[in-house]
Amino acid sequence: MKKFIIIFISFLLLSNLSYSQYSVNKTKYDVHDFSYQSGDPYNPTLAGLESFLVPGLGQALAGETKRGLIFFGSYAGCWAIYAIGANMAARNIANGGAGGAGWGLVALGSIGAGVVGVWSIFDAVKVAKVNDLAHRAKQKTSFNIGVRPYFGSDMSLTDNRKIPVGVSIIMRF
Repeated sequence: MKKFIIIFISFLLLSNLSYSQYSVNKTKYDVHDFSYQSGDPYNPTLAGLESFLVPGLGQALAGETKRGLIFFGSYAGCWAIYAIGANMAARNIANGGAGGAGWGLVALGSIGAGVVGVWSIFDAVKVAKVNDLAHRAKQKTSFNIGVRPYFGSDMSLTDNRKIPVGVSIIMRF
């Protein structure tokens, strides 16, 4: 059990080191400017489908593990409230009552799970789009420096005994 906890904590720490930072990226990029291009690391449609199957999975696979865990925990918490309410209602009915407060918890848990599930789908799509836009901007703003040797071939400008030799520096922005 200790190994599992250590592996889980190290996974969380490593996931925080990823370059995808949705909280910063969402202020810089507008999802309405997004159109999917080949080479994008995250597919918004696939992220939405993943979050439909398991709430929070789309966020986690789009580079936002902590956000995905929050959605998954919220979804699981709603079902826990539902289970507690169903248990309370079943006990009240077994004791001759009408179910009482248990039905309220059942309704709260099921509505909450539905809201979190749908919210998770839309959020996963938005996270994937924003992180794709950030990835594109990162790729476009790369800076490249190249150094190459230079050997001159034009002998007419120099003394016949000297060959122009040097280094060429090439910069691309």
